[in-house]
This record gives sequence, C-alpha cells and structure tokens, in this order.
Amino acid sequence: MKKIVLLFAAISTIMISCQSDDDGAGPVDMQDPFVGTWKITQEFENGVEVMQEACDLEETIIIKDDMKLSGTYYMMGTSGCTVGGTYTGTWENLGNNKYKVTSDDPEATSTEATVTFSGNTMTVIINDEEGEFKQVLTRV
Repeated sequence: MKKIVLLFAAISTIMISCQSDDDGAGPVDMQDPFVGTWKITQEFENGVEVMQEACDLEETIIIKDDMKLSGTYYMMGTSGCTVGGTYTGTWENLGNNKYKVTSDDPEATSTEATVTFSGNTMTVIINDEEGEFKQVLTRV
C-alpha cells in the first residue's frame, strides 16, 4: 500500500494557467508538465537504488488536467506480468515544485512531494519519518 501512496505522490501535478504574452496577443493556456502518462524507471530509498522487477516497470500512471489521476500496477503471474490492480486519486500543484496527491482509497493519506522535470523525465522526492524516497519516471 505504501508503494501506491508513493506513486500518488509521483503523480500530483496538473494546472492550467492563463498568462498574457508580451505582445498583448491575449491569454495563453499553459499545461502543467505533471500531466501525462508516466512509467517508473528507477526508485531510491535513502539514496540506495531499489532494483525494480520486470512487472514493476510495467506500471502506468496517468495524470489528467482535470486534477485526477489513475494507475495500473502489475504482478508476476504464471504466464508473465498480469494486472495486479488499479488506483485512482486527485492531485494539486502547491507551487514551488510541491505537489499533493490524495488517494481515493479511504484508508490512505494524502502525500506531499517535491517534483522536478527535465525533458521527458519527472523526479519525485518524498521525505517522511522513514527517510527519503525518490522515484524517477519517464513520459510515455
């Protein structure tokens, strides 16, 4: 369950912003870089890389511009990776590279994370009582 909550943290940013450009042409819609479809490529706990199993790398996270997110995770079955389950939630851009993800699961709590972007890569860092958890995700 912790992994699902942490994944939600990785997926906590969508916002549409209107700005006027310098030439006065009117408002321009800017999509938050958090929006998109992502796959986890690496995870680290307290600076140590956690090796991913083949099925972990199949997980897909979809972050929508309506502030909702969903994901599908996989487990090893007798004939390879099979769907292990799905999850849903919402996200919020708190500003200053901070995002909040809230699971639709009533047993889960909200998670805040620092999220940075570089090209098609998103890095999510969560600090809690257990230390630092970092995920690197790639846009699909």
